[in-house]
Amino acid sequence: MNNESPKTQTKPFTPLTSYQTVFSQKRLEQVRHFLLSFILLFLFWLLLSGHYDIFHISIGVFCCLLVSYTSSDFLFVHVGAGDSHLIIPRLLTYIPWHLYQIIVSNIYLAKLVFSPISRLNPHFVPYKTKLTNGLALVTFANSITLTPGTITIDLNDNTFYVHAIDSKVADDLLTGDMENRIEKVFLPVAHARERAGTMLAAEANNLIVKTIVRIFTPFIQIYGLYVIAHGHYSPGGGFQGGVILAASIVLLSLAFGLRRTMSKVTEKLTTMLCSSGVFIYGGLGLLCLLLGGNFLDYEKLDIFLKVGPPQARSLGILGIEIGIGMAVMACMTSIFFDIATAGELPDEPSEMVIKSGDALVEDTIPEDTKDE
Repeated sequence: MNNESPKTQTKPFTPLTSYQTVFSQKRLEQVRHFLLSFILLFLFWLLLSGHYDIFHISIGVFCCLLVSYTSSDFLFVHVGAGDSHLIIPRLLTYIPWHLYQIIVSNIYLAKLVFSPISRLNPHFVPYKTKLTNGLALVTFANSITLTPGTITIDLNDNTFYVHAIDSKVADDLLTGDMENRIEKVFLPVAHARERAGTMLAAEANNLIVKTIVRIFTPFIQIYGLYVIAHGHYSPGGGFQGGVILAASIVLLSLAFGLRRTMSKVTEKLTTMLCSSGVFIYGGLGLLCLLLGGNFLDYEKLDIFLKVGPPQARSLGILGIEIGIGMAVMACMTSIFFDIATAGELPDEPSEMVIKSGDALVEDTIPEDTKDE
């Protein structure tokens, strides 16, 4: 017989299952991606801007939040954001060593070129690598090319094909010292090995191009937004910034194919952005008319902004630049899609499979049917 009263009996603990998905490993990884992307992009913005007042910092925060939201996974496809605290210090130790190798190779190459006896023996060297991480492979390929005397020609089935100017530089590469140092930098931790193998298999075709495009695209987009945001008092503006933003979309299309890019940048989105840009431009001009001025007479905006005529003109021009940037980006992107597809839009992206939430991960369309 149970002598405990109903009030003293303990009830079994029931977890709040409705909140478990919020704190899942995948969600935490996405948050890390977003935060680290924002920090990197905001530092880049501050380096470009040179203006550290509240107004410009607020614009920078908004632009970096926008790009981080749309492109944060671009930077962390091959390496998780949680691994950055291990990789960045190792990379900082590798860079000085590689700079030293560049200097030594430059001196050797100068002696080789100006030697009275020609010792040039250019030839191709196949190099089978043990690296398994996509970003490590790309770093190795670029390190070879940056070192004078060697150029990475191709990467196929984990084999680098390198052009060496003579036998000595080829032998230096074959020692494996550079590869071992890069392996230590990007040594995948246990939870990242499966991801590294999956991504390497998915992007075996044009791995170097795709990885470089992923890394540079968010920074290109931030630069385009910077040009728009500073165009009302410095070189640049809406048209130039809009073209830069459109160029980032074109770059993604060239690297990953039209179908996959158009599944993200849809015709509906470009139409909406173009219409919104025209609406902002025309709306500000009409507002100036309604306030008793001429079309785009920004001084009249001070009637309700209350910031003074000079600042009202500046803010009015900034609004126009934003509208022009949106319209130009959308129009240039749409024109490129129309030319590249010969005016025939591809099928709905339902036939495409985006894996594990990663941005622009290799789809299931056969290589012979993909748009080039």
